[in-house]
Amino acid sequence: MGRPEPLPDERSVVEKAAAGDRRAFERIYRAYAPTLFSYVLVPMLGDRDDANDCLRETFLSAYRHLPTFVWQEAGVYPWLKTMAKNKARDLLRASGRRQRLRGAFEEHLGNAGATEPKNPAEEELQRDALRVRIEAVMAELNPRYALVLRLRLLEDRPREECAQALDVKIGTLDVLLFRACKAFRAACEKRGLPVTAEL
Repeated sequence: MGRPEPLPDERSVVEKAAAGDRRAFERIYRAYAPTLFSYVLVPMLGDRDDANDCLRETFLSAYRHLPTFVWQEAGVYPWLKTMAKNKARDLLRASGRRQRLRGAFEEHLGNAGATEPKNPAEEELQRDALRVRIEAVMAELNPRYALVLRLRLLEDRPREECAQALDVKIGTLDVLLFRACKAFRAACEKRGLPVTAEL
């Protein structure tokens, strides 16, 4: 599907929205949100919850930046589409970092010594020892970094729930997680613990 039909008198609607008219902005949202969700964000992200997060972030950002929007004959949709794609790319990058960090946690918590079979009691003791090492690393981190790692990676809670728990916006959560990943890696290296090179 191509771009949706432009709003009647779209330039006037955009100007009103840029001046703070919420009803005008709602018209823009109703006109373009379904297409952005179904034909841009879901195909890029492959997950409807993530697409919903990005759609919300896109329109929050659009609302903030609409006063600086320079009108083009193509209308406001290409601008919104570019913004939505950028939000999706940011999320994909953050998700990649999250998967790598989760792999590092799993390596520390579950995979050490996996080359030779052990009895269940021995494996449990080893897991406990590794958890102690991870907790020692987490204790060295900024408390907010440790919390975002625990919520998002160890407990695998949804982004929205983590953002709410930390009282930050979704975009800020992704930045916080990125910084926490870097801090975790540095703390691991300081203790001589192996960590994935890409983390």
